[in-house]
Amino acid sequence: MRLSARTALGAMAPILAMLALASPAAAEDIDLYTGLTPQTGKPNVLILMDNAAAWDATASFTCATSGVVGTNNVGKDVGAEQCALYGAVSSFKNNASLLGNLNLGLMMFGTGSNAGGQFRIPSAAPYGLQLMDANGINNFLSSVQTIDRLADKANGSQVGGGMQEAWAFFAGKTGLSGTTYTSPISNPCQRNYVIYIANAVNNGKPQDTGQNAFNALVSAGATSAQQQQITIPTNSKYQSNWGDEWARFMYQTDLSGGNSSNNQPQNIITYTISVTDGKNPDYVAFDNSMATNGGGKTYVVQLGDVDGLKNALLEIFNEVQAVNSVFASVSLPAAVNAQGQFLNQVYIGMFRPDRTAAPRWMGNLKQYQVGYDSTGTIVMQDSLGKTAISSSGTGFLTPSAVSFWTTEPPLSYGTSGYGSSSVSKWPANGFWINSPSGAGWNLDSADGEVVEKGGAGEMLRAQYLTDQSSRVLYTCNGAGTCPTSGAMPLFNTANTWLAGSSGLTAINSGTGGAATISSSEQANLINWVRGRDVYAMDGSTVAGQEAETGPGSPVTIRPSVHGDVLHSRPVVVNYGGTTGVVVFYGANDGAFHAVNGNQTAGINGVRPGGELWGFIPPEFLGKLSRLYTNAPEIKLSTTPSGITPTPTPRDYFFDGSTTVMQDQRNASSPRTIIYLTARRGGSLVYAIEVTDPLNPRYLWSRSNSDIPELGQTWSKPRVMRVQGYSNPVLIMGAGYDTAEDSDPSPGVDTVGRGVIVLDAYTGVPVWSGLANCTGVAGVCVKVTGLTRSIASDVAVLDRNSTGYIQAAYVGDVGGNLWRVDFQGSAGNTPANWTMTQLATLGGAATTNNARKFFYAPDIVPTAGYNAIMAGTGDREHPLYSASTTAGTAYNVVNRFYMIKDPNTGTMPSSWTPITEANLVDLSSTTKTYDGTGSGYYITLPNPGEKVVNAPLTVAGYTYFGTNTPAVPKAGMCYPNLGVARDYAVGFLTATGQNANRSVLLDGGGFPPSPVYGLVSVTDSNGTTSLTPILFGGGNQTGSGGGSALQAHKVVITGAGKRKRTYWYSESDKH
Repeated sequence: MRLSARTALGAMAPILAMLALASPAAAEDIDLYTGLTPQTGKPNVLILMDNAAAWDATASFTCATSGVVGTNNVGKDVGAEQCALYGAVSSFKNNASLLGNLNLGLMMFGTGSNAGGQFRIPSAAPYGLQLMDANGINNFLSSVQTIDRLADKANGSQVGGGMQEAWAFFAGKTGLSGTTYTSPISNPCQRNYVIYIANAVNNGKPQDTGQNAFNALVSAGATSAQQQQITIPTNSKYQSNWGDEWARFMYQTDLSGGNSSNNQPQNIITYTISVTDGKNPDYVAFDNSMATNGGGKTYVVQLGDVDGLKNALLEIFNEVQAVNSVFASVSLPAAVNAQGQFLNQVYIGMFRPDRTAAPRWMGNLKQYQVGYDSTGTIVMQDSLGKTAISSSGTGFLTPSAVSFWTTEPPLSYGTSGYGSSSVSKWPANGFWINSPSGAGWNLDSADGEVVEKGGAGEMLRAQYLTDQSSRVLYTCNGAGTCPTSGAMPLFNTANTWLAGSSGLTAINSGTGGAATISSSEQANLINWVRGRDVYAMDGSTVAGQEAETGPGSPVTIRPSVHGDVLHSRPVVVNYGGTTGVVVFYGANDGAFHAVNGNQTAGINGVRPGGELWGFIPPEFLGKLSRLYTNAPEIKLSTTPSGITPTPTPRDYFFDGSTTVMQDQRNASSPRTIIYLTARRGGSLVYAIEVTDPLNPRYLWSRSNSDIPELGQTWSKPRVMRVQGYSNPVLIMGAGYDTAEDSDPSPGVDTVGRGVIVLDAYTGVPVWSGLANCTGVAGVCVKVTGLTRSIASDVAVLDRNSTGYIQAAYVGDVGGNLWRVDFQGSAGNTPANWTMTQLATLGGAATTNNARKFFYAPDIVPTAGYNAIMAGTGDREHPLYSASTTAGTAYNVVNRFYMIKDPNTGTMPSSWTPITEANLVDLSSTTKTYDGTGSGYYITLPNPGEKVVNAPLTVAGYTYFGTNTPAVPKAGMCYPNLGVARDYAVGFLTATGQNANRSVLLDGGGFPPSPVYGLVSVTDSNGTTSLTPILFGGGNQTGSGGGSALQAHKVVITGAGKRKRTYWYSESDKH
């Protein structure tokens, strides 16, 4: 029997991936999301229940399940907790995400002379925790039912002692109870958690017996820093208790003794739930300190609120069992309201790679907000005002999060707004009844970490649930043929040019080649792209090697209608008035999307989160059939030979960044234009006018037919004004050459070598600095020494705050930094613009100095020079390599640089490029920059570590992220994503905010580029104020780095004058 390609690959992936890693191959960054499957084991969860006298507090509640609350517990706090715990665990039986997927135990404070803890489950310690399968659930529930207020009451809330007992249990040590445990940890990647349920009522208080907890902390190996008592700002009453210090120690200590794979410590994370009557806020503050320093979250539940406690427990259970199999795209754009000020609307593009390497990936766009949690800490929140980011170590969204727009069921919507009933024919059992997942299971809410649920994806399905004929999708009837006045042609079967296009071909799954298809199948393909599940609804014999798992008739829209948002960085335009916010972004489902980005307001009858229109250019037509058939597989650097049909590289669409220009110089006729790029989707740029966001108008497009040197358009066009040209212009790198995909030793670049400036209104080349000017219109300067492509965005500088750009900076994939001057000594017209090599920091492709710049530098003007902050790293080769060949991406020594450009005016013609010999080596974290030389560099300390995002300087610190490849080995915890770090480096001093200059991020992967702005945030008192917020900087001063997606409040000092290097249009902020 011949296995299908996917079956064979899925079964052999762990072996084949390791064998293939050592072989030279073309690669790209999506290799990071393939390969070995992590074997993490079931998470271990230990509940520490406060059984001191305070659980005797009077509580008014009703238990939904009779016979659970014992006679002595009726009307008491303990009874409410008993009922909630029983209800939470019993619900596992109907929750496939939890059933059989975690190990659970229950411990209380010790009685008598026991200064530690005592177990109820397992009933006879030191046995292991109970697997929550059907039998384990019944055993746990039986034990919960026997909890008795009088028989089980402890002498006091010995929180420090109880936490020591929990640590001893996980670590296989001796607890303060005198019990010596066998660790329940069976896997080096297994995750471990403590949930402390505290009775924070009037007569409750945390208390330890003498110095037992502190002495045990010292004996456990706590460092001098870990022995220091934590200061609780709002609490002095319980400052002396050692519970929060123990939580910090457990979170910061690697139970594997430093042997955990990929530098991911196998620690213990602490969650707390404060059951309170509101009369003991100091205890609540203490519980918060435990959770904050223990890496978890804190919940506050009112005394007697059984459902509140049950839901808090379920949120934690769902969060700890989640794994990071989904990812956020590479940016976190916030909606801009004015220059430097942001609306409190955070958009995240998402994607989930297909585990079988099929080309069709799920994706979505979701909206969140920034707010204060119960402790007054800035966090990212969901639509319900709850913390949206998981504390369980995934680095992604918590399963219980509900993004904006997400509803179950979605309500009908029209020109008058929401109706009172659900969308007609919405499945009563949920859209995902045939493919349930996540906390919502068969429903869209809660959407949590499940990419395809909720968000813009759900709204698209709600809009066109049973009929996609009214969906507005535009195209052009041939490259460069779009009308510049009036509407663009529609992408539908009524478009005779499209229906007869030879570009719409279907892939023969047996050979992987193109084949001529019938007109009926051509119509099926068009309708499939528009969203119809033609395989299920129309009996298509070509579409899909497998049926999609939609809910079935009468629903006709396919579940995969919204594709992955992989590299595209959405841009957001606030039109104000009755329109409000519109989000523009590309997805790899073929279409560029315009979506109503408002939280509650419609746009001309389109619901919040609903699609206004989409656009598919003719250059993409030939790629659609592969999505349609979902074959052949994606060829990766780890793909073995012998698969039929032969795998091919992944196809992309508008996968690059989008730029928006809002030209408001003429108040009576302002214009808004967006510029679309494709990254690996092609060598093209499209300009579309969206002054009226409901009626987009094609302006112009440019490709390598117009500019032969144009490579793949990775560089985001940057809008700017220059004094030597009347119209606004776009500046961008000339693109990426796929010759760079080879590793080691890339091929010879023949395209992308330079910088291009286009008229923002007409697309006409104004000026170019290129290696080859053949066939290029406008002023073109042949630049000496320019031999490598420029994929990076370009950073621009208005040093004099005139509103006009004086200079621009960019790096190439050969480790060189370049400067473009727009105000030369001979004049400021394009004929006088120059391009100069500022620094050469790489080496030959056959050496380990073969550094590459993929991201724009950050420019910080100082009194005597421009500080150019830039980092190197080949993110297109993200995996480990066992090869010792010099120049292999894994072996290249990457660095972060601060280059001092003293030319604050014009660039001299006699400039000698800066080299590393002119820089100070500050790789040691103990060194500080003294201002000498032409700047400094920091060597990234880990083998294979590379900078993978754009640096950003805020309040004196430059933030950037790195990824270190995972070394394949048995039992590895994070085999695909590697280790992610966020750095914060003082740009003038090279010092960090902590001893390492960096923090380890939860979940690994590529950290998104940091984003900073003043966001309107409302506190618990209802006061709204502009708050300095940084996304993507990591928790530099806390117990752990946390999630790369988390929001942090930035402390802005009063020293020095701050200004932006340049900001022309409202959304052009990256």
